[in-house]
Amino acid sequence: MPDNSTSIAGSDDWLAKLNRAICKLGRAEFEDSLFDLVNAVVQVDHCAVFINNNDGTTAHLFTKSKLDEDICRSLAKAYTERFHVRDPKLGAIGQVVGKTDETRITLLPHTPAAAYDAGYKARFFTDTGLIDKVSSLLQTRQYTIYCSFYRLSDTGRFESWEFDALSRILPILTNLIFKHARLSGLGEGEIKPDPIVTQVPLTRSSDASANLLDVKNAVFAKLTDREGQVCIRILQGFTSEAISLDLKVAISTIHTYRKRAYTKLGISSQNELFSLYLEFVPIYEDRQ
Repeated sequence: MPDNSTSIAGSDDWLAKLNRAICKLGRAEFEDSLFDLVNAVVQVDHCAVFINNNDGTTAHLFTKSKLDEDICRSLAKAYTERFHVRDPKLGAIGQVVGKTDETRITLLPHTPAAAYDAGYKARFFTDTGLIDKVSSLLQTRQYTIYCSFYRLSDTGRFESWEFDALSRILPILTNLIFKHARLSGLGEGEIKPDPIVTQVPLTRSSDASANLLDVKNAVFAKLTDREGQVCIRILQGFTSEAISLDLKVAISTIHTYRKRAYTKLGISSQNELFSLYLEFVPIYEDRQ
């Protein structure tokens, strides 16, 4: 049983894996990097990503799995052709998409097998050995990216601590998939996605955060040391109160540093800060 009070997410090793995944955005190798990134925190046996359009159609973006490739191809085809309309996790999409000016990431609650109809359960669970999944939605006015991470029966269901650990990194994973989809040509020339709004907490790791904004470029070089330290902790999910305690300065001072940093970076929110980080974080090829 691992020590549930800590997580590898945010460690130097995990940040290295994150950088590798960023380096592969828009390329076929991204799927392997993403799978490696999530499995460094929680064991995942199957990852499937779909794009649901406002016209009711669904397209398959990619699947990375321990299952046979032919099985994965068959599952993707079945889901896009008929089963997506029977997925209980997607029931609320029509109520949100098209009625909001925000793009948002949502961690979906656990859905028991009993919530799926008999045909769906047989096709995607009983016949495959998949027994549990954690999912997220990235919703825009034009489309929804639906990401699901599964466990096989040999591995067992997600325990509560695993669900919590996965939920902490899910905003990062979903944002990466979103950017990968854009770079891969999703709706090129047609879709102009909105800024990302993260609705679940980012992981916190003060030990490794010192390297998070260690970038030498004209954008982040504008920040003072203190402004950079505040931005690091914002990216790691700290509240203003937590940053105040960590840096041992008044909360009003934290607000001032944050406002100055955002002004210098030309942004106005934590989510824009994270997107900016993904754009400028130093990336490198895996040379091993």
